[in-house]
Parts: sequence; C-alpha cells; structure tokens
Amino acid sequence: MSQWLAAPHVARWWRQASDRTSVAAEFGPVVDGSGPTEGFVVELDGGPIGFIQRYRLSSYPEWARELTHIAPESAVGLDYLIGVEGLTGHGLGPQIIDHLVEDTWCRYPDVEAIVVDVLQENRPSWRALEKAHFDRAWSGILDSDDPSDDGPCYVYLRRRPNPR
Repeated sequence: MSQWLAAPHVARWWRQASDRTSVAAEFGPVVDGSGPTEGFVVELDGGPIGFIQRYRLSSYPEWARELTHIAPESAVGLDYLIGVEGLTGHGLGPQIIDHLVEDTWCRYPDVEAIVVDVLQENRPSWRALEKAHFDRAWSGILDSDDPSDDGPCYVYLRRRPNPR
C-alpha cells in the first residue's frame, strides 16, 4: 500500500502520507476489522494491483451530513485505486468498481445507493464510475478534512436496482 500511495499516478489524487507508519495507522483498523471500513486488495493473475474500500456513510457522521442532500442515509461510500500505473486506462477500474457494487447489494440488502466523490480534474476516475453505471449527482466544493477532496468535486451515485 505504501508503494501504491507513493506512486505519482496515485499520490496526485489519493493525497495521503505513504510512509509505513502512516499507512499502518490509517489502514490497520481496515486490516484487523476494528474499524468501520472494509478494504480489499485487488488481484490480477494472482498478483496485487490495487485497493478498494467501502464504508457505510452512517459510520462517518460528519461525512454523511455533507452528503445528505445527495445520498440516502443507508448509502455506502467507495474509494479505490489501481496501484500499477501500466494497468490504468485498460478498463479494469469499471470492472473492479462494478464487482464491489454487486457484492455490496448482496451483502447489505438495506443499502439503497453507493456514493463516490472524485475530484473534477480526475477524469479517468469519474469516467470509470460512469462506465460502472454511476450517475453524476452533484458538483461543487465539499466541506471535508480529507486532502483528497480538496478542490472541485463531482459526486456520483448508483442506486440499487429494483429497490424493495
């Protein structure tokens, strides 16, 4: 994860410290299950190539309040990266995102929608969301303490098909 976060094509968008101590502090609760975020290493041909995580917005009340005008209370948020630069731009992003969306619908029957924010300048990321059947629901500046959200963003939403 440290290497991926330090890679220029990732660091430009996922603005987070990449030293081992910071990564352990940030992702330790994801790995050991003590935090509300679930993380998954993405593999291709048996080797790790990226990371995707999901979390219930309700687990992060300040973030949920920021998105209340866009996403339902039961929404799940996603963050993702392809850490191997040579594998970006080949259609893997939409496949990875879609796979976790479908898993989320199965695992969490109460979830009504999945929401993702992305910087407007990060065209490859928002194009991946569009190819994974997300709709652009909002654009503007989010009130967030996450440096990865610093700047004009788009918020994308994918609603559960055939809600109950």
